[in-house]
Amino acid sequence: MKTLITICLMITALSVQSQLGNTMYGLARSSNPAAVYVATMDPVTGIATNISQTPVSSSINLTGAALNPYTNQFCFFGDNGLKSIDLTTGQITNTATINNPNGAGYFDLFRLNTSDSLMYGLSRRNVTNPQTGVVTGTMYLATIDANTGTISEISPTSIGQGFAYSGSAIDPHQMVFYYSNGSQLVGLDMYTGGIFSNPTLTFPNGGEHFDNFTYSCADTTLYGLVRTNYYSQFYDPQTMITTEVFDSATVHLGKVDAMTGEVTKVSTQSIGVNSFSVNGSSTIDPVNLIYYFISGSSSGGLAIYGVSLQTGLVVSQGTISNAGVPYFDMMRIQTDCYESYPTRLNPGSANLTESNMDAIRTFPNPFNTELTIESDGNMQSYELFSANGMKLRSGIISSTTAKINTEALTEGMYYLSIYSKNGKTTRKLIK
Repeated sequence: MKTLITICLMITALSVQSQLGNTMYGLARSSNPAAVYVATMDPVTGIATNISQTPVSSSINLTGAALNPYTNQFCFFGDNGLKSIDLTTGQITNTATINNPNGAGYFDLFRLNTSDSLMYGLSRRNVTNPQTGVVTGTMYLATIDANTGTISEISPTSIGQGFAYSGSAIDPHQMVFYYSNGSQLVGLDMYTGGIFSNPTLTFPNGGEHFDNFTYSCADTTLYGLVRTNYYSQFYDPQTMITTEVFDSATVHLGKVDAMTGEVTKVSTQSIGVNSFSVNGSSTIDPVNLIYYFISGSSSGGLAIYGVSLQTGLVVSQGTISNAGVPYFDMMRIQTDCYESYPTRLNPGSANLTESNMDAIRTFPNPFNTELTIESDGNMQSYELFSANGMKLRSGIISSTTAKINTEALTEGMYYLSIYSKNGKTTRKLIK
């Protein structure tokens, strides 16, 4: 059973790579002596290279990290608070103490949302009933200011009491924050802080747990590791009690339908490992469509595995090496979800609601070489986005009808935003 912490698209991706690079960053860590460095990783060879020449911390909290490609900063919780590291120099630029105006607590599973450049996570704290004295664990979706450490809770009421070490993910297009409580995949509306979805995880083609999940902006899918545990029977003649002892596990790359909770294996056969680092130790290369995670290797050391999102096969395996620094945690690739764009509008914003718009019609859908937009009132402009939120084209509209040439677009899903004096509406389209 999973332990809970209880309260105690390729073309677009290639253009992004040319702008930003496709470097993997993370925290290189040793235990004796205890030291943490910000480092880059060659995921094929497993060779890590420290950016910081001296330790930036002696410890890390494995419940969150954020890479901000716009400010070139890496944030994590170290021994003195929330640390911000310059990815060029490896130097600490700021250390902030957590400050929650609603009460002392924790901030977990945090990630950067690239569509608004804010860090979102779970604010966890205890609330004492003044009448009964009973202490209750509460949890809220929240953001944190990396400069001041101030937590701003978004959820109006508690959305749970704990989470599983399965990872976290942000869908920057739908503006949903995902975590698992062990049995359910919980999606939180990042506009309101309320429950967006909470289906029970099911495994119709095998599996027991869905771990190390993360969101792929390349194909708008949640990927993770599907794990099945196997146990042996152990009989103690002194107590005459038979117990189950963990024997081995099989691991497959999988994906989950965030609305139904159905987990599907991408790998047709086991990846070949039975242990892996949990929670933050996974990331996706959106250019080459590879899922990376950290696992124990056959030689006894730690290894980084690359698994194809398309076939589920292992495409690389490198034993981690870094001059005596054996661990590599909280991996992030800087191009993943870079310059993404929210396609689900804020339901609480009057300017963005459908009811305020003139009737908009887009056809055909699916479209082929041309797309037509019609409105009962004059429109002003449009913007067309790929499924991963990248703006492909835009234009001015000065009438009630417009036609867009779509012959050069590849097959797939797109989002079209139409603007008028009354606001904006967005349509999901298929070619």
